[in-house]
Amino acid sequence: MAKASAGRIFVILLAVLPARATAQQTLPPIPRRERLPAFVSALSPLIVPKIFADCYRLREYVCSDEIADARRAYGDLYAVDLIFDRAMRLCWNNRGEALLVTAFAVMDHRRFGVRIPLLGAFIWIPLSSEFPEDFRRRIQALPKRLYPDTPPEGDRDKLQHFFGSAFLTVLAGSREAADRFGLFIEWGEERFIVGGVNDPRDVRANREGQRFAQRLMDDEDARPSDVFLQEFRPGADSLSAPSDTLKSLEE
Repeated sequence: MAKASAGRIFVILLAVLPARATAQQTLPPIPRRERLPAFVSALSPLIVPKIFADCYRLREYVCSDEIADARRAYGDLYAVDLIFDRAMRLCWNNRGEALLVTAFAVMDHRRFGVRIPLLGAFIWIPLSSEFPEDFRRRIQALPKRLYPDTPPEGDRDKLQHFFGSAFLTVLAGSREAADRFGLFIEWGEERFIVGGVNDPRDVRANREGQRFAQRLMDDEDARPSDVFLQEFRPGADSLSAPSDTLKSLEE
């Protein structure tokens, strides 16, 4: 009986160890997207029903077996690459729309509450039209191991910061403008948002998104995984310190 148990354990180890080793290797390439004329890409965000359809389809893709298999085989950062690559395909390679659609597809809140100063009342603003069970299924499917210092509960919420800040960078045409806006949001979150806190790790995700937007504008094949770990690399550049900027906002 003991020999049979030992044999089963050995078989399980043989099945698990290759997957772990693969996750440590260089991430595999993503199939090359079809190159479309610039005017075709420009039309994509102008077709309003298409934007909603793209967001819906990307949310379904987040919950797909392909993403689940990618997370198991290559890790969560590769799954993030695949999600954004699918967004680019859905959005006809329009980078701004792809960032916006991805930001909504990875949103981890169904609604948020805003405190009304003096009155003490709350206004609840919806962020998703998903049914509760669909929302829970998507949240569970989101990649969550993004950084070396990711806590046990994961970093799913950092995805919306990353892609939202990247979209603002493209929209404003300025990394600095997007950074100031992101810091202002963090400053106001703990003051006006129900359950909100000022989290320096949110600011880090914002800045990673800004760097990604810059790369993306130069190279439409840029991958989010290339910049997610930027803050942990020697000599990484940064914008103004969060504490200094937040202090200036308070003044």
